[in-house]
Amino acid sequence: MAYSIEPKVLTIVSKRHILTRLTTVVSTGATGLLDAVIPDDGVSLTSTRSAESQREGGTTKMYNLTFEFSIEKLVHSIAYFSQAGIHDLTKLKVAKLLYFADKQHLLEYGTPIIGDVYWCMDWGPVPSFALNEMNEAIGRQEVSLPEGSDAKLFVQILNVKKPFFCFHPRFEVKDQAYNSSVFSQSELQALGYTASVYGAKTARELVDLTHGEPTWIVANQVRTKGSRSLITYDLFFQGAPEKSQRLLAKLVAEQYGAAIPLAGDTGYAAFASELASYEFKPDEIDDSDVRSRSRYSRA
Repeated sequence: MAYSIEPKVLTIVSKRHILTRLTTVVSTGATGLLDAVIPDDGVSLTSTRSAESQREGGTTKMYNLTFEFSIEKLVHSIAYFSQAGIHDLTKLKVAKLLYFADKQHLLEYGTPIIGDVYWCMDWGPVPSFALNEMNEAIGRQEVSLPEGSDAKLFVQILNVKKPFFCFHPRFEVKDQAYNSSVFSQSELQALGYTASVYGAKTARELVDLTHGEPTWIVANQVRTKGSRSLITYDLFFQGAPEKSQRLLAKLVAEQYGAAIPLAGDTGYAAFASELASYEFKPDEIDDSDVRSRSRYSRA
């Protein structure tokens, strides 16, 4: 790709090449600083911004990557764990298993499984939508549930067992209710790995494990006991291997139109550093194919 920098102007000669470079860096394992990605509906016109660790008010100023939450995958993830022979599926244990499964798939493939919003709390990372759905499932009666509702899906797939000798209700999959087709093969592998590594552990043991995770430790630094702080998905990549860091760079490029540094490629890193100080104006691109910086940037 050819770049020409004029005072306060960036000329992009080949926007298609930017997408090609992005894909090449992630798929081939090449290291470097990713070009800003070109979205389907326009060109990225935002400067690079390094991830910051500044936090205040219990929230993060780091890259708050977002994914679509899937109630169907939540319910069938619980069903998967139950069918795998994990019998003590309290909502606390389910929450920890979901965290480990989401993290496993995110670091391997660049997407979580259920796409929840995670919070740092006393008992470790908590998937908030999942917790709300489990609380409702435990408290509701299995009558008069509207078709197509989240509550109806829980009732169709899962039983909530409330044994008199145990304070915490358990989730169990109903006979022939689990449907593996809602997952991709890679998601099934991540669920299988999670079940085999963490399934036999108690909820308390899983909580202790998450308290040793950099993901929770970093988010916990701004949290007082009994409160919560947001765990942004970029924190899942804390201490992750280089392959996973390339996936993070791709996600940041896609969702923020920004480039973050990776090891190596000093020449491109120098260019990106210079590029960050400029305003941007596309050249040789139709007006209909341009997205303004203010509209695109989520920083």
